[in-house]
Amino acid sequence: MKKVSVLIVQKILNENNFSIELAKILDIQQQSVLGLAKRNSNKLTLFIAVQFYKEKGFTEEEIFLQPQININ
Repeated sequence: MKKVSVLIVQKILNENNFSIELAKILDIQQQSVLGLAKRNSNKLTLFIAVQFYKEKGFTEEEIFLQPQININ
């Protein structure tokens, strides 16, 4: 499953208005959104949440955690 990037998690945790707006979009309390961010829950990747991030100017590359490639 995809996870949101550290950029999105930090935005949620550090910007009150951003987390309040996201809570309204997801129809949950702001504290719940902060908890989802702390756990980097898959619920932060719901279609409606991704649309919200895009409306705020984030690109797909900025929204989703990029897989790490280990080259040995």
